[in-house]
This record gives sequence, C-alpha cells and structure tokens, in this order.
Amino acid sequence: MKTLLIGINAKYIHPATGVHQIYANSKHPVSFREFTIKDDNEYILSVIKNEKFSLLGFSVYIWNAEKVKELLQALPVEQNVVLGGPEASYRPDDFFRHRNVKYIVKDEGEEAFNQLIEHLSGKRDIKTVSNLYYREGEGYRYTFSRKPNINAIKHDLSLIGDFNNRYAYLESSRGCCFRCSYCLASLDKTIRYFPLEKVKDEIKYLLAKETRTIKFLDRTFNVDQKRMREILRFIAANDNNRTVYQFEINGDYFEDETIALIQTLRKGLVRFEIGVQTTNEITSRSILRKQNFELIKKNIAAIKNNVTIHVDLIAGLPHEDYRGFVRSFNETYELGADEIQLGILKELKGTLISATKDEHGYVFSDKPPYRVIKNNYLSEDELAEFSAVETIVNKYHNSGYFKRTLAYLFKERKLNPYETFLKISRFLNGKNINSYQPWQVAQILYLSLKEEKDEELLYAIKQDYLTAHKIRPKIWWDSDIGKREKAEAFQKFIDKYPKLNLDLLYRYSRIERLRNQYFLVVYKPFAQYFLDI
Repeated sequence: MKTLLIGINAKYIHPATGVHQIYANSKHPVSFREFTIKDDNEYILSVIKNEKFSLLGFSVYIWNAEKVKELLQALPVEQNVVLGGPEASYRPDDFFRHRNVKYIVKDEGEEAFNQLIEHLSGKRDIKTVSNLYYREGEGYRYTFSRKPNINAIKHDLSLIGDFNNRYAYLESSRGCCFRCSYCLASLDKTIRYFPLEKVKDEIKYLLAKETRTIKFLDRTFNVDQKRMREILRFIAANDNNRTVYQFEINGDYFEDETIALIQTLRKGLVRFEIGVQTTNEITSRSILRKQNFELIKKNIAAIKNNVTIHVDLIAGLPHEDYRGFVRSFNETYELGADEIQLGILKELKGTLISATKDEHGYVFSDKPPYRVIKNNYLSEDELAEFSAVETIVNKYHNSGYFKRTLAYLFKERKLNPYETFLKISRFLNGKNINSYQPWQVAQILYLSLKEEKDEELLYAIKQDYLTAHKIRPKIWWDSDIGKREKAEAFQKFIDKYPKLNLDLLYRYSRIERLRNQYFLVVYKPFAQYFLDI
C-alpha cells in the first residue's frame, strides 16, 4: 500500500521536517507534497485528489492545525487518515472528531509509521505498534510509548530541495534535561545524541549545497559543552562566509573554554537563541526553571561581539503581574541582545502549565496558537498591551534599522525601554506599524518621542534612516542646509577624503548637519562620513 504525506508549512522557507523524516525512514512506498498555510484549500484538495494512495497523512503543528481540520472536513469520511506532529499528539480528542482520522502517531514516528503500515498490510497486531492512538468503536485507544533507536534514524537532507531559499533543520540530539512547565520538550527528559561524525557529514553536505541557514533543532545545544565545542570548531574550520548556524542554548551555562572559543568566531557565523523568559525568581521557580540571571548577563557580555544574540521573554507566566513583566522586559533588554522576542504564553496540551491552569486562573484561546487571554496576575487589556508592544519592538529593535537612535534613547537619555516602546504604540492608536512605508516608520519614531524641537533625536533617526537604504531615499524632513552651505560642505569632505568628487556627491549623496557636525551618506558606492566643523 502507498501513503501520501502532506506537509503544510508556515512559510516556504520552512521545510516540512516531520514529513521528511517519515519519508526518509519508511520501508514502504511513500510520497509527499508540501504546501504553505497561504495555499487555498481547494488547491491542496485538488492535488491530493490527483495522487494515488491508500493512506493519507498530515503533520500537524500549532500553525497549521486549523487548516488541517478544514481539509479533514472536506475529505471523504471513508478516507483513511493518519496524523502526526505535536498538535495531534497532545490533542487527540480534537482530531478524532473527524471520522476519517483513523490513527494518530504520537511524538517520534519513524519507527511507529513502519509498524502501522505492517499492521495495515496484515503483518502485525495493532497493539504492538508503538506510539499509536487508533480508533476503536466510538472512541480511541493508545498502545504504548517507545523511543526509536537514535542510531537507526536516517536524515535525508536532499528533500529540502531549495537550499538557497529554505532553512535546513539539523538534529544533533533529541530530548531535553530541563523541566520548564510551559514547554513540550520537558516531556522528553532523556537526551539522546546522534553520532558526532554523522552530524559533521550532514554539515558538509549542506555546505556543499551552499545552504544559507542551518538551524539546529537541539533543545539545549550547550548541555554537553565538549560536544558543543567540537561542533563549533568544525563549523569555524569550514566557514564559507555565507552559511549561518543557529542554536538554542542555556544562557547561564558556559565553561570558560567554551567562551574563549566563541570569542574567536567570525561575527555572523553563529546565532544563539537564549530563553530568558522571566527575571522574576518566584516565577522561575513556579515554572520549574532554574537560571542565574547575573550569569546570563556576564556570559552575553562576553560573547555578543562574536555571535548574534536573540533572547526570548514570555508574558503570562505564573506569579508575574504587569509591573513584574515590565521589569523582566527592561532587565532583559539591557542585555544588549540583537533581537528580543516578547512572546505571549500559549497553552500546549501535555505540559504542566496546561494541567494546572485552573490554579492560576488561566483563560486561553481555544483556537491556535492558544494564547493566554488573562490569568490571576494579568488582565486581558494588559496582555493586549504586551502584544502591541511586541509589534513595536519587532519593527524598531529587531529589524536592526534604528541602532543609533535606540542607543541614543537608552544609553544617553537613559529612557525606560518598555515605556518608550509603549509610547510609540500609543501614538499609533491601534494602527498597524507594518502597514507604513519605511520613511513613515522613521517619521513615526520621531513624532511619537520628540520633545519640542528635538534636534538630537532627529539627527540620530536621520542617520539610521539614510544608512538603511542602498539608494538615495525620499526624505520626510525639511533640510536646513542651503545650496551655498552644501557646496562648501561638499568641498570640505573632498579635501578630507580625496576619493570623493562633486559630481558623485551631488548625484548620489545626502548630507545632514547637527550644529558643528556634518553627516554624509554616499550611495555609489555606499559609504558614510562624519565631519566636525
């Protein structure tokens, strides 16, 4: 019998890794098709209809769960469907409501899928199939849980296909030694490692394909520091000045030897994602998370010049009220990370947070991504405010386009980071910042924060705005540099930088001044200059 597997990705850049794993490890005939959540249901259904198969499989995640349910509703009731992925694994009731869903493979499916096909071929009792929910009468049963031998698991990275435009997801381990109560990874408490030489061979393969981004799926890459250093040395030795590697790490666990190694890496080669989540010790204990924030600060300060740092926060955790979360945000922002993700807590079935939600008065949305609406510590309005601030942080900090302005605001003026981003959000009065043109985004930053005629702020924003473009952009401010002053200033720049000339400056530059300093951006070739007068 033949199986058709369907992967529905959040975006094209994300390959359907779960589907690829079943395909790569199947001992039976399998084909697969990939789509994105933006594809019309009618189109997906037409593709399915034109394929020949006996069993239809969907990989279900938080981002595609609703779409999969819509497709299940549209498919014939007599169709045999098997589901996998975390959403189906921990919400079986939601999916067995669809009569065509006959099986759900829970957690790791490489071995269980082959056993299921053996059962459907009459070669195995269903009760001997591992990790399987199966329909029985009007209900369903579960067999038993078993992790496959990790040394027998295959990866077929060729299935990614478009290495130039898609991420490559790589596993060097499975499992997590931490117990964070909000995270599904906490349910798989044993770390199992893939052979190190296998990992290196897969990196070599991806480098030969000139892959842009390699994302490691390891839950905490730096648990085994010796192994981490071995992999970092390998990727540094094979640096092609193109590929970026991304790892999830624990920010307070670095040996001195590891920090010393990281300090030798080329900036841009490696990206670390560090889950801070909260700086509130009571909240950390309540979610079974042990961390030393002072050590996180020390470690990030030691490595941030050599790696890109992304930090995560979660709003809506137990025992963290409005003031507490604002404090967590500001303390985390002061780490100086390249990106800060202000996330809102989601209910993931199977986690301790979900099991104990009544204790904290949690009200979660019943639709993916199941975000918290309110709890005993935060009102609905307060959580909505955090979501609005998240959008502003993404636009002005995480984009990287306003580094000088933000440094001026927070280092020179010593403004409160959260209050500053909130002020911008309130200035927009509910309008979506992502709907504005780049020049408007810069203008909004100025108008929302200026104090009377705020020349220093405007000068910083001008620098960020002008250097964010590779061709001379539209300006939204009134220039106070007249023709005569411009001509004299251009000549002074030419005197100091002889490679410049008047034709180049008049055709391909912008010049601005704050009191006794000129700032010049040349767009052909791109360069920037300062001149004190």
